[in-house]
Amino acid sequence: TLLYTIKFEVMDSAVSEDDLQYQQPYSGSVASSSDGECLLETIDEEDAECSAGLTSDNEADDFAYYQDVYRFVDVMKSEFNKRKPSVDWNTLQRKKDEVKEELQRKTDVVKEAVKTGKEKISVKGREKIAHGKKSILKLQKKTYKRLKDLEPEENSKMKAIFTKSVLTLVIKTFATCSGQWLLPWYYVFTCPCLIIWRIITYWQAQFQYFCLDFCYFGNLIISLILWFAPSSPQLCALQFSIANGMLYLGAFSFRNSLVFHSVDKMTSTYIHTVPLLLTFGIRWYPEETSLYWHDSFPLDVEPSFMWNVVGPFLVLVAHSILYTILVNVILQPEEHIVTSFRYLKAKKSVKNIFGPNPPYIVFVGTNMILCLVFSSLTMLMYKCFIAHSISLCILLIYVTWNGAGYYFDVFRMSLVRQNLSTEKED
Repeated sequence: TLLYTIKFEVMDSAVSEDDLQYQQPYSGSVASSSDGECLLETIDEEDAECSAGLTSDNEADDFAYYQDVYRFVDVMKSEFNKRKPSVDWNTLQRKKDEVKEELQRKTDVVKEAVKTGKEKISVKGREKIAHGKKSILKLQKKTYKRLKDLEPEENSKMKAIFTKSVLTLVIKTFATCSGQWLLPWYYVFTCPCLIIWRIITYWQAQFQYFCLDFCYFGNLIISLILWFAPSSPQLCALQFSIANGMLYLGAFSFRNSLVFHSVDKMTSTYIHTVPLLLTFGIRWYPEETSLYWHDSFPLDVEPSFMWNVVGPFLVLVAHSILYTILVNVILQPEEHIVTSFRYLKAKKSVKNIFGPNPPYIVFVGTNMILCLVFSSLTMLMYKCFIAHSISLCILLIYVTWNGAGYYFDVFRMSLVRQNLSTEKED
């Protein structure tokens, strides 16, 4: 078909209209040819016949004309053969195999490099672990030495505070279990002293706004009821719910711990736990607790929704209003001064629940909801001795666990950091 098309395109451009009549007898033979070989055989046969039977000038002209056409076809055939692509499948297969071998070789090299790198990393890791163990042992020895070489005054002070805290714990245990008459006297004498000391130290450390929290306000309410209305059943129920509701919750919120050599941590634990022990004695041992008190405590009082739930909630609402007006409207502390809201907002657990920057209204609303929940639970504690005892045991275990964590983790690491800073200075 290609040869046929080229033939007639050339003839159209080179032959006049009078000569077109000579094309037709040969068009069929060319068109019927399937490839160049058949076409040349047909041309050779016709060439021989034409050369043998030429009888006139016209026939000779026709023969010369078609010889030119045949030559053109022959040239086209040769050009076609030159341009015809030659495919060597063996060469292609050999190239393919070579590429596969090269890819496999590079893959093996990479795997070997990864294996060697892992071995080097494991060796270096073991060396670093061994070095780290030696460094830890060295720091432990220095820490022990530093504990022995503490300044005599500091060492004596820590020992005195530790001894006093343990003795206080023994006294509170005795007062709760056997000498309940000691509870109100112990509370009214120790509470003002510790709170005054807390205000002075927190003011110096710029933590004074913590002293406006509900924990201190609740202790103030408990002290007033204890002094001026100890025989009132309603106020004793209110006192019980404040101590075993929001103050109980505060011990968990501020992570109280029994760290016997720290006055600050023992004071925080005192503020949230001693009112619970006091109300425990007033509720379940009223006669023994009021034995040497100026007035008697009420006996066998049933829980009241009004005084056990609504009363503490109204006290919290009043405190929230006063706190908001005093701190956020009048005083407006600077950004570097820590308040309870800023302290709780920075805790990771609070960020996971309320987001990275919860507003103040969320803090207030959450306090009110928790107050209703825990005040409702105090009705069960007020009615059931076992439930109240279990709640006290849970709190005791919690603060003891935190204290153990402080001694085995925080306190030891603080000494290690001090040793590291000393080495850097040296």
